Amino acid sequence: MVLMLPIATDNGARLAAILPTGLAAVARGLGADPVELLARACKLAPSELGNNLVFDDGSLPPLRSFVMVVVDGLGHANLQARAAHARSISRLPSRRIETVIPSTTGAALTTLTTGRLPGEHGLIGYRIRHPKQGLLSTLKDWRDIPDRRAWQRSTPLFEFAAAVGARPVAIGRPAHATGGLTEAILSGAEYHGAVTIADRCAIASRLLRAGEPIVAYLYIDELDKAAHADGWQSDLWLKRLEQLDAALDDLLRTLPGDVGVVVTADHGMIDVPEHRRLELGVDSEEFSGVSEVGGEPRMRSLYLHVGTDPESVAERVGAALGKLAWVGTRGEAIAANWFGPMAAGVAERLGEVIVAARGQVCFTLPGDSPETRAMVGQHGGLSSEERGVPLALGGVLDGSGFAATVGRIAAIAAATDLTSPAD
Repeated sequence: MVLMLPIATDNGARLAAILPTGLAAVARGLGADPVELLARACKLAPSELGNNLVFDDGSLPPLRSFVMVVVDGLGHANLQARAAHARSISRLPSRRIETVIPSTTGAALTTLTTGRLPGEHGLIGYRIRHPKQGLLSTLKDWRDIPDRRAWQRSTPLFEFAAAVGARPVAIGRPAHATGGLTEAILSGAEYHGAVTIADRCAIASRLLRAGEPIVAYLYIDELDKAAHADGWQSDLWLKRLEQLDAALDDLLRTLPGDVGVVVTADHGMIDVPEHRRLELGVDSEEFSGVSEVGGEPRMRSLYLHVGTDPESVAERVGAALGKLAWVGTRGEAIAANWFGPMAAGVAERLGEVIVAARGQVCFTLPGDSPETRAMVGQHGGLSSEERGVPLALGGVLDGSGFAATVGRIAAIAAATDLTSPAD
């Protein structure tokens, strides 16, 4: 039985709207026009926003500073299941939103910092096709890409913070201070590095208490690393969650009264046992016509030889995998609104056939390293656990209508054709 691709009712539009909404709140706090800023950040006409948004009802509190805490791998379901070990985070008003498709770090972090969906910003998966360099990882393989701002097509939004008089800051590991992805998605922000979660939160606290307007991106990747190694249900993941909760508690307790905090994530996690990590039979008859396989274990991208019919390959592969995967053509995924508006040249970065794992399975390749095969925690797919992430509000945003405003801005943007050339 071939399973058709599901329609994306939410393709990450609310994730994309978080930073623009935070910037608008800071603009309002610093005396700038929030509607004008949102219009520029979202590439919408002011009338499209002004006719649909009213900010004098308390839905967008004025802020001096805004902090977006991005916890790599902290899915809404993961957090709910371990809420007793994250009491500070769990006390925050929170709702579930959905991340982008595929639910993978490079695609989602770029959406968070640019306000654009993968079909626009171009980092549309984990391992995708560069027109000259072949298959490249969007997290690691930047060395041979001379024009990184063309590979990642959209402008990070930190320039809007500076435009309204706020200091744009990114806080993460020292190892992430430089590199291709940092250059592509954090340009315009002043980088501060610290090794531990506690030290990163302490940097944010110090900057916020200094009194200068700040827009900060605070990145925590320890939970993702622990989940990949041992699974999100492991003792190591739980230890990292408790460390995060303690550090965020310290940060929230020291906040001045005019600072808003959002805690969110790029994706959630599922644990895949060893016997469910299945090797794709890429040399079998079913995969005839496939030249290369990209993507990642929960979302594979099949690149075909020139002249091969994608529909026939999708039918064969779908019949072979049965209920283990959604299988369809790239065109079907685009029509199902998986990636948002598609800018010119972005679709070709994907394979002509998409294989999205279902249930607790993932698809390895014959040439995968032992480290890749040993990964317990997985993401990238369409499951509720992978795509559901928290939108938790702290500081002055606690009790506000910020989350509802994020939803309204996302709906307005989704109803508008945003397809455009690179920024």
